[in-house]
This record gives sequence, C-alpha cells and structure tokens, in this order.
Amino acid sequence: MKITILYVGSSLLAPLRSAEREINRVHKVDLSVAAYNFGSPLSDNEWVGVEEDLKQSNIVFVIHVMDGENASRLVSALDRIKNDAVIVINCMPELMRRTRMGRLDISTFGKQNGKGGKLLRSVGSWVGSQARRAKSQDKHTQYLKLVDRLPGILKFVPTAGALTDAKHYLYLFCYFLQPTPANIQSMLLYALVHYTRDARLKKIRVPKPEQMPSVAIYHPNAPALFQTFAAYRKWYRRPLNRASTIGLLLMRPQVISKTTKHYDALINALEAEGLSVIPAIATLMDNREAVSKFFVETGDTKARVSQIVSLTGFSFVGGPAMNDSAPHPSSCAS
Repeated sequence: MKITILYVGSSLLAPLRSAEREINRVHKVDLSVAAYNFGSPLSDNEWVGVEEDLKQSNIVFVIHVMDGENASRLVSALDRIKNDAVIVINCMPELMRRTRMGRLDISTFGKQNGKGGKLLRSVGSWVGSQARRAKSQDKHTQYLKLVDRLPGILKFVPTAGALTDAKHYLYLFCYFLQPTPANIQSMLLYALVHYTRDARLKKIRVPKPEQMPSVAIYHPNAPALFQTFAAYRKWYRRPLNRASTIGLLLMRPQVISKTTKHYDALINALEAEGLSVIPAIATLMDNREAVSKFFVETGDTKARVSQIVSLTGFSFVGGPAMNDSAPHPSSCAS
C-alpha cells in the first residue's frame, strides 16, 4: 500500500516517517509514504517523481496547496489518475473540488440538509475562506472554535448514505487540525481502514483525535504546554521582568508535531544570554489571540515583554491596542 502527501511546509515530515514506521510495525502491512513539499514550484524532473508516486498510491492527501503552478499541474494529474481516495484539505477551490472519497463529492456540501448538512456547510465555508486567505478577526475566531469544538460534535454527524464519507472527511480534517505525531499516524491509518480493500485493516480501531490547545505557551524543558500565563510563570522559575523578557511567536503545527529543534535552539540561546522568554504558539496567519493572552496584562494594555519576535514566517499582527510602553514587534521567518 502507498500514501502520497503533497503539502506546504516541513512540519509533517517527521510525523509522517514515524507514522509509516509504526503502522508497519504494529499492523504488519507493507505501507510506504511519499511526501513532497509544494512550498515552491517543482522542476520537470521532480514532477516525474510526483506523478509516478500518484499512480502507485491508494490514498492521496493534498494539504495547504495554494501555489498556482503547482496547483494547476496537480489538478491535471489528479484528473488523469484514479486512486482509492483523494483527500484535499485547506487548498485552493479547484483542488478542493478534486476530493474523492467513496460517494463524497465536496462540491455538493452546500446542498446537504439537516444538522449534518449544516455542519458540512460550516466546515466547507471555513475551508473556502482559508483557500481565499481570509484574514479577518471573525474568520480567525471561527478557526479557533473549530479546533476546539469539532472533535466533540462529530458524533452528531449522521452516517446515512453519502454522509458516511462526509463524516470520514471531517474525522480526517480533525486529525489534521491537531497534527500531533499520534494524530498524523491515526489520520493515515483512518484513511487506509476506510478506503483501501485490504481485509487486514478492516478490524482496526483507530484512536479518537487527540486534542491540543489552540494557543498556549511552549518551552522545551516543560512537560506540557501551558494554557495560562499564571501557570507558566509558576513553572518558569526565572524573573519575567518586562525589560529582560522576549515574547516569541511560534507556529502551532511545528510545536504540536514536535518539530521544534530550531525553536529550542533559539530559546536556549536567549536564556544563555540572561534573557527570559515567553514562547507562545500562534494559529494560521493571525497572532492576536496569543498576543493578547500572553504578552499583555489581563484586562490592561501593559506589556509583559520588551519586544515580540515572530518566528511564524508571517507579518506580525498585533493584539489589542497597547500604550507607549508596548513592545516593538519584530518579524523573522522560521
């Protein structure tokens, strides 16, 4: 069996390799996983490899692909190649419409009726808004609510007829929203169980999605994420004086998937210089939730940090208006 994943970024590579190894070890299947970073245009030679892997794949995942050249070539390739399932998450609309999972046609989301249909329309609307790179605070708030609430409401989605495949899509989407190593393994296994014909897989019970906070404070020496500033301050055991404290904005997928060596090196280097740090994970392209929750005093505009360094690769987006003593935002691509 083979799965090909086409995505933008590098945070999934280590979890995918671990998932391939663990699925083969535990379930005794001959699974191979091919992964490609679509963050920049691929050469003709690279596309030969992509198309060969697509032809051999039972399952194809396409995630975060927005680039016009890569997307247009991929649309053409997916139209020519037939796989057991093509699962497209948070991509441009033309790619979203290539989702093929049993009887599911993602282009019909808006036509579904009932409670399940309302949920599908909500998810479809959010996916579409992200494909258009919407950046409003309302859309960001919807994303945070979706991350927190989707696992709990999946049980209310009907499983009759074509909605069975729609529910499978939502489960896969839910695993991806929380890209821990365990969830990435479960995402691949869930797709294999439901969309390949290997009888050995049909009796496997796939774990429910793990849930992680949408925003939190991370530290490489801590046993877990901190959901409040008070909990972090109690654990940190260093002075968090504004003049000597740096606020760091980290990409949530890297932290959740434990791809953090670059973050860890910077945190350790800053502390070696005698500085304190508040490394906060941020979601998508909007840092407001993390900034307002961790970098300013609750109910006030007084800053807790001397400056903010964004390691998200996106421009800094400030939280609530801060006074003249507010930190200076810096931006740095990870």
